[in-house]
Amino acid sequence: MAVAVVTDYDKKRLRMFNNSYDDGIKFLTQALDIDERYSSPEKKKEALKLYNKAIEEFQKGLRSVPKAVPVGQGQELEKKIQAMKTHTTAAQDRYRVIYDMVFPRQNSVDSVSNSVLMPSSVQPSTSAKKTGLAALFSSQAEQEILGCIIDSTAVKLADIVGNDAAKQALDESVILPTLNPGLFSGLRAPVKGILLFGPPGNGKTMLAKAVASEARCTFFSISAATIMSKWVGEGEKMVRELFRIARAKQPSIIFIDEIDSMLSARGEEENGASRRVKTEFLLQFDGASSSPDDRVLVLGATNRPFDLDDGILRRFPRRIFIDLPNALARERAILKNFEYSKTSHRLNTSQLRIIAERTNGYSYSDLTALCKEAAMGPIRGLNRSQLEKLSSRNVRPVQYEDVAKALEIIKPSSSSKNHAKLLEFAENFAQLQA
Repeated sequence: MAVAVVTDYDKKRLRMFNNSYDDGIKFLTQALDIDERYSSPEKKKEALKLYNKAIEEFQKGLRSVPKAVPVGQGQELEKKIQAMKTHTTAAQDRYRVIYDMVFPRQNSVDSVSNSVLMPSSVQPSTSAKKTGLAALFSSQAEQEILGCIIDSTAVKLADIVGNDAAKQALDESVILPTLNPGLFSGLRAPVKGILLFGPPGNGKTMLAKAVASEARCTFFSISAATIMSKWVGEGEKMVRELFRIARAKQPSIIFIDEIDSMLSARGEEENGASRRVKTEFLLQFDGASSSPDDRVLVLGATNRPFDLDDGILRRFPRRIFIDLPNALARERAILKNFEYSKTSHRLNTSQLRIIAERTNGYSYSDLTALCKEAAMGPIRGLNRSQLEKLSSRNVRPVQYEDVAKALEIIKPSSSSKNHAKLLEFAENFAQLQA
């Protein structure tokens, strides 16, 4: 520790350091006292708060270490620094133990071994829990991963129009095993990887969110940018942190959108960083440093499955084709769009059937865009004065003519060439077509 020139700024930082050290010791002592004397959940929660305060003070102190100190105080400062690091680690370890006691990750069931995790006992992530986890996962990389946790949504599989076969497969592979994990073991054990592929705009992301909600899993929504862009040269570290935190918060679903952009087939132009990320992903996927009882599902989504590396494809034994909606699904989707948005219409069964036939090749997102364009029909032609006075209740219902005009503007977004490639891939590699 330098002792040459001690500035006023150094003295200020030394005071901040000592104050944080004293406050951290105070909070840690209080936490230990409550932790040792009481066993009720309410008291354990009090201890959690105090452990968290102690950790925050110690970390604040470690950020306030001065560059220079008065003569004779360097050795004492070094001892306090080491003590802070030791106390921080000990407090974090105890925090994890109490957190699991207060928010248990598994319940004991007579028919299930205690070593088997109970996914149904874990609630989806909430903002409050993410705040509490900040003390456990405090590095910048860990905080980046925690930011990818999506809170539980109200969306259920039954709310999603179409994709019935895909919904059944996801129900069997993910949701049903949470009802009785002991039954779904051995050959019935749920797969570790599921790939959703198909044309864009057909609900792959929505299906993933619905599955996470119904299975009561922690849902990590990851993109290639999360792994690569913000952490140049540290992509493999981000992958390790992702799987480590997912195991800590299991049962978990790691949803990787546009997975092909991160795990595409190897080529001559592939750089070293990309290769290292891919290798680390395969190691983590195969269960490096993990238990066979871990409940971590990797759910990938892509519009270009044929670009994926062969080694990656093997890790997704369940590949589900999310195709464009058929005529019946298109008809239902159009009706749902008007119902959910509370937009009145006068489309009879015959007209809906005609619209469904005319929208062959449209995705669900295309149909939503079509309905939005049609909904503008009743207010087009009105002047500003009329628009200012008009109530939504007095807008005329959408008619077939409005949809017909919208069809001239909104066209399908998926090309027939790309759809043909997806169909070919589905025939050769998909276990199920939706």
